[in-house]
Amino acid sequence: MKTVALAASLCLLGSLGLGDDLAALAKREKARRAKVQSPTKVLTESDAAARTGGSVTEMAGPASPSAPAAPYATSPSEEERVSWKGRADAARQAIVTAEKELEQQERETATFRSDVSPLSADAQDPMRLQKREVKIAEMNKLVEAKKAEVAAARAALTALEDQARRAGVPPGWLR
Repeated sequence: MKTVALAASLCLLGSLGLGDDLAALAKREKARRAKVQSPTKVLTESDAAARTGGSVTEMAGPASPSAPAAPYATSPSEEERVSWKGRADAARQAIVTAEKELEQQERETATFRSDVSPLSADAQDPMRLQKREVKIAEMNKLVEAKKAEVAAARAALTALEDQARRAGVPPGWLR
């Protein structure tokens, strides 16, 4: 209990002795601003172009693969926009198709697992339960393969979006 009281009193004394009041802080800031003669010059791309005859992006050199490319300097053609939109639509459609195939395979697997008809043609086969387990294992492998297809389709869309971003393509083109 004594240590808590001692710690609290030390904190109060420390804040009283070290803290500046608002008026003193305002006076120091006013004095600092009075010393500043003129505002700093902000350089723009037009300043660089006027000085060197080129743009800042041209002076920077070749872009690295991870850096985004400069946006289109001229107005892009309608064909470019349609091309990017078509590629994005195809990637999204591949995801939808893969997800539908996955759902279908999962339904077939669930149906096969729930089918326990004792009067089937192979009811007298002594290996029927082993064959059934093999078939279920094969169907599970197919489900896993379909899940991998869905993941690959999603990764392809993400890669396309990243490629478009690096090429300076407006995000609206991909919608």
